[in-house]
Amino acid sequence: MNPLAQAEPPPAPKSNPRPPSAEQAAQLLNKAWDDPDWGALIWTAMTTGARRGELCAVRWTWLNFEEGRETLWLQSGIRKSDDGWVEGDLKTHQQRRIALDAETVAVLADLRARVVKRAEMLGIELAPDAFVFSTAADGATFPTPDSVTQRYDRMAKKLGIVTTFHKLRHYSATELIVGGVDPRTVAGRLGHGDGGTTTLKTYTAWVSEADQRAATGLGARMPERPSRAEEERRAVRVSEHPYEHLADAIVAKVGSGELAIGDVLPPAEQIGKEAGVSLSTARRAIRLLKERGAVISVGRRPIVAEPALIEAAPGAVATPILPAAAPYPESAANDYWMATLRGPAGLRSGIRMISGSLANPDGFRQHLLGIARIEDPAGTDDGDSWIGRYELELKPAGEGDVVVLRW
Repeated sequence: MNPLAQAEPPPAPKSNPRPPSAEQAAQLLNKAWDDPDWGALIWTAMTTGARRGELCAVRWTWLNFEEGRETLWLQSGIRKSDDGWVEGDLKTHQQRRIALDAETVAVLADLRARVVKRAEMLGIELAPDAFVFSTAADGATFPTPDSVTQRYDRMAKKLGIVTTFHKLRHYSATELIVGGVDPRTVAGRLGHGDGGTTTLKTYTAWVSEADQRAATGLGARMPERPSRAEEERRAVRVSEHPYEHLADAIVAKVGSGELAIGDVLPPAEQIGKEAGVSLSTARRAIRLLKERGAVISVGRRPIVAEPALIEAAPGAVATPILPAAAPYPESAANDYWMATLRGPAGLRSGIRMISGSLANPDGFRQHLLGIARIEDPAGTDDGDSWIGRYELELKPAGEGDVVVLRW
């Protein structure tokens, strides 16, 4: 008799989901809010527990914001096939609806408003069945799960947190269970197709802990969202890496008229060769432009959309040196400027595209501080007493005279 017939397989290892702690979740979310659209994706992942492929497939028509019926209807997911990324059935082949808390509804409503405004600015219409987290201005294409994972991994690495995007799903589940929600309900939200068996096996420790803690509701346990003022402050972007500088240079070409809205970007190989950078750097620059909405995808072609917007932040009073006859009305809205830092020993930085209004020159101060710290780290410190050694040269992205700001 074969002894193997009587052998029993070893027990499966116990699941150890290890979700991020509440403190780590707050750090990740606070960093994600640097880009409000990215922050909306991370927030939704935390509150719904949806899989990354499910989130990438979410369309605006699947959301119900009607008071008392706020839900997300998950109908499909993005998965990889032999032909690349495609939209297909959910993992369990069962659609499901997830109730949304008030804060998540607010986050998604704000995202919707931004998406609509961008489309209007470009003179285009949203696709009838637009994807919620699309990086295309018309929402016609879905983000790929791998791109979401890679961006999340880079963010976590910068924060020194060892985690994965999938663990946001664990975070949602454990927070619900600790808040007193029964495992069967949690299983329904997560899409576990076995009536809660998987949920119980995976989150046993948290089910036990839930008996000793009061239910507070997931929305109340989420890290606080930044205020609108805080979102505007965080929107100040200062380039640090070669691909960011290359993206700024491409945007500057739009401002100078060398590239026009609607033009097709040159191939990444050509962009990299002309800029003297690697092909991977050129491709990352193009991806960054897509994330900022400065480039949209039409088919497989990257099309110039609009200069990337960088909001100005308030600061100290500046003394603008203006051309004598240049009219700058007080009511002028924020304009795009090609900014160059000038400093000691002939320092002259590369061009960065920023936005601001000369009706409020104070708003350009934060740009000068950030650019100076990058371009001349030896001449700057944690304070700002050195600011008087530098000035910001501003050229309008279009017609107009050069303006120099000095503090």
